[in-house]
Amino acid sequence: MEEQIHRFRHHDIEGAVIRVMDDEILSLNEFLAEEHHLDDGDEYEFAYTCCYLKHRGRHVLIDAGFDPDTTPGALESIDVSPEDVELVLLTHADRDHVAGLLMADGSFTYPNAQHVIGKELWDNLSDPATLEALDNERGAFYRKLVKAFDEPMQVCKKEDEIFDGIRFIPSSGHRIGHAVYEFASEGAPLLHTGDAFFHPDFAEHPDWTNIADSIPDQAVESRKVLVARAAKSNALVLSSHIPFPGIGRLKKIDDLLYHWTPIEIEL
Repeated sequence: MEEQIHRFRHHDIEGAVIRVMDDEILSLNEFLAEEHHLDDGDEYEFAYTCCYLKHRGRHVLIDAGFDPDTTPGALESIDVSPEDVELVLLTHADRDHVAGLLMADGSFTYPNAQHVIGKELWDNLSDPATLEALDNERGAFYRKLVKAFDEPMQVCKKEDEIFDGIRFIPSSGHRIGHAVYEFASEGAPLLHTGDAFFHPDFAEHPDWTNIADSIPDQAVESRKVLVARAAKSNALVLSSHIPFPGIGRLKKIDDLLYHWTPIEIEL
């Protein structure tokens, strides 16, 4: 049985990576441009996760998973209720990241939380043309989500410290308005990279194109900046889809070449 939750500690930050859907066995070649295709050994476990952090006394959730039951259930197993969550930080709006934000009646799963979203993402998500291009089922969900977000939320335009020790960092390309979040700690920072890279190879070779990105060229430029930042600061890096629990560090080897070391730290 797959582990649903992986608890860890990074200096003064307590965290839990939550598996929100079953892993898929995928081929890395599905995402690589033809010139980078691997001859063999390209299959791997593609995870679906969100992340809980207790940071400077705040209960923080990065993305919310695919349904309003799985993530709250995992949180309750570590004695955190949906009402305890104070911040929900969104990296982007793919269904596996945001469908868990709403209950069936359209109310927020985390009713006391301040929700944070990038302005570019919000502008795109709330554009009638975006919603009209969706099929009926997805369109209905996203209209419900946009309506819910008519309530007060924090919209971020540029890199900034949005709360004590938490930075919003635009990192567009995987999707319009994709963002990552950096958390200060007593030591090196913690950096949640969302969907910036689907596999360690994209972190080790940030100039490689991921053909699943909405704006591949922009994603490459964002990824170059992101991995350089992570390596320079020796950040603990979390990723939504790298094999579970998707935690590691990056070390610079050469220009546009890095080494990813997975880390199995536990609380």
